[in-house]
Amino acid sequence: MAAWLKLVPSWAWPWIAGAVLALVVGAGQQIRVISLQADLQDERTARLDDAGKLGACRSTRTTLLGQVIEQNAALADLRGAAQARAAEVRAIQQQAEGLAQQADQLAQQVLQERTPAGVDACTAASQAFDDELRRERAQ
Repeated sequence: MAAWLKLVPSWAWPWIAGAVLALVVGAGQQIRVISLQADLQDERTARLDDAGKLGACRSTRTTLLGQVIEQNAALADLRGAAQARAAEVRAIQQQAEGLAQQADQLAQQVLQERTPAGVDACTAASQAFDDELRRERAQ
């Protein structure tokens, strides 16, 4: 065994040892790179999935934002319609109160009419109602 070692000059042994060391270190690094490539691919896949989920979230947010804008517009329309109805109701109520006040005044006038002495109360009341009907129809 020692005979073939003498075939290599002594100055070449450090070079051979360096080459062997470089091969061992290189092989170790190659094994490490191969194992890390799988981890890198897993991370890339995870990031792509995350990016897809983020895109879906943004799309959903945009859709929901559009729906919120539509709902706000519908609410504004409903508020406007409610205010218009409230104004209309106030006007109708004021008109009804005016008509009620007029009817009350007419009723007070009828009640204030006096029947002449010696006249039958039923006949006088009937005559008062007839007079009131004539006045209402004349208006």
